Amino acid sequence: MRAGRTGQLKGMGIFTRERATQSHLSKRYAGKEVQGKDLRTPQLTMMTVGGIIGSGLFLASGQAIRLAGPGVILAYLIGATVMAIEVTALAEMSAADPEKGSFLVYSRRALGPGFTFVGGWIFWFSSVLNLAAEATAAGIFTHVWLPHLPTWVISTAFALIIVGINFLTVRGFSEVESGMAVIKVTAIALFIVLFALIVFVGWPVHLGNGTASWSSAGGFFPMGLRGVAAAMILVMFSMAGTGVLGLAAASVRNPERTIGPAVHNSAAMVYFLYIGSALAITAVIPWNQVPTSGVSPFLAALHKAPWPAVGQIFNGVILLAVLSAMNAGLFATDRVLAGLSKAKDAPHWFEEKGDSPPRAANAATGVLLVAVTLLTYFLPKTAFLYLVTATGFQALFIWVLIVLTQIYYRRHLVKEHPERLRLKVPWHPWISILEIVVLVAIIATAPLAPHQMLSLGLGVAVTALFLIVYLFVRPRRRAEQEA
Repeated sequence: MRAGRTGQLKGMGIFTRERATQSHLSKRYAGKEVQGKDLRTPQLTMMTVGGIIGSGLFLASGQAIRLAGPGVILAYLIGATVMAIEVTALAEMSAADPEKGSFLVYSRRALGPGFTFVGGWIFWFSSVLNLAAEATAAGIFTHVWLPHLPTWVISTAFALIIVGINFLTVRGFSEVESGMAVIKVTAIALFIVLFALIVFVGWPVHLGNGTASWSSAGGFFPMGLRGVAAAMILVMFSMAGTGVLGLAAASVRNPERTIGPAVHNSAAMVYFLYIGSALAITAVIPWNQVPTSGVSPFLAALHKAPWPAVGQIFNGVILLAVLSAMNAGLFATDRVLAGLSKAKDAPHWFEEKGDSPPRAANAATGVLLVAVTLLTYFLPKTAFLYLVTATGFQALFIWVLIVLTQIYYRRHLVKEHPERLRLKVPWHPWISILEIVVLVAIIATAPLAPHQMLSLGLGVAVTALFLIVYLFVRPRRRAEQEA
């Protein structure tokens, strides 16, 4: 994009009166490349799926099932469709303009610095909450083996370890994360196949009830559509890790040919793995007996299998998967904070210098991560649920911002670079507008489930706080640009 044309994007109120040239924009929100320009479709697919799958599926799915019953598959179907549209919107921009950095690169150009300031800080804060939820889940999984050690001690230890790892130079990041994603996907797929054999064939164990659990205790939709709606925040949290696509875009070989198939493959995997897992769990455990805390519903289901060691192995796999998701999440979160610093939206000392990791950003993120993880000490039974729902609400806000950015960025691409639009969100702009409406409707489901109103209130308060901060910062920023 040429410098003189960036300013042709039309403004949106107080947020978009400030504009920057392309040379200045290219330095903003620059994240570290994953590893050269060598990512291909399989790697990008597995990195995207790996970023999505974490404690939301392995642990929060239990609470989602208890809210909706077997009908939670409808919530997963809706959630996966919403996720697919959001990630396609991100992919459209990334394929047309594959620059280093998160979606904030495009948001600044399309919506202006105000939306980007608020969105960037919410992205960072919600990412820390998500990391704390993953650390809490890791503590819960480990507690199965070490029942006499408090969960908060284990969770805090894992948080400190992951922060320590991110002070080191990360090499081979894409290979490690892709490999961990393969392990996660394979384990879940084998879980689904095993229980399909148990339920429909009666091998290796005959439970005697077939699919009767789907119709017992009130039927397939025991709580009606209200229950499905109540589970949506938990479902969306379980699919919120799509940001890796934007961070990896600059490291993709042939983005026009690579990103599109990776998005389609990732969406197909999410549909199969999430819906298949929910059907498998509810087929062998009545929905109102699925555990909501203390143990993964996957592990509870595996107790029905005749091999006790399988459950222990699977618990180890999901522990490694959650720790891998934490490492990838902290890697991205640090670089978002470093990007905010480069854009002068955060103190300058958080900026990434050369090939070194952004250690100051990692330290700041780590301090808040450990502090939030300690919530498990005060609320041992509900901390994970509060963290999940709070993260879910703020993730939905970020998705609204991404889709809104895509609507306005598409206008610029059509006018200036139509040849780059090889990957498109279909039925534009109506599908994007519908996506925003659905996302807002999901946010409005907060009163339907316990604990969610407090999390929604936190999300609104944090958004208002960052908006107020920007209104104070904005006059100084304008003065600097005019100087």
